[in-house]
Amino acid sequence: MLHQYLTATTVVKANRTATSPTQFGFLNVVDNPLIFGPLISSTPVGRSQGLKASSSLETVSLFCALNFIFTEGEYNGSSLAVLGQNPLRHPVREQPIIGGSGVFRLARGIATFVTYFFDVPANNASVWT
Repeated sequence: MLHQYLTATTVVKANRTATSPTQFGFLNVVDNPLIFGPLISSTPVGRSQGLKASSSLETVSLFCALNFIFTEGEYNGSSLAVLGQNPLRHPVREQPIIGGSGVFRLARGIATFVTYFFDVPANNASVWT
């Protein structure tokens, strides 16, 4: 199972983000290790790069545009593109795979996400993909 070790850098916050119960209006940029295992010391296989934005006024949910870029092993040089809504309080989330490159050229399907751990103060998480 692949894991993203998530860290995010906030690049934009709306005026209302600080008072919103869902943190509506922020935009994060991510460039995270994509690893084979839940610990940051697990074997790296690539990077997870893209954008995440808090896009719901009613629930804690992110709009995500991510590329899983493989840099090791049999998928080296290939990527998968994932785009969709990520309702963070759901135990299992699905996002559509909308394409890819290399061995994943024209890929279609679903990426399933399950949070392994989430450190709120550090804004850091490990997510199974």
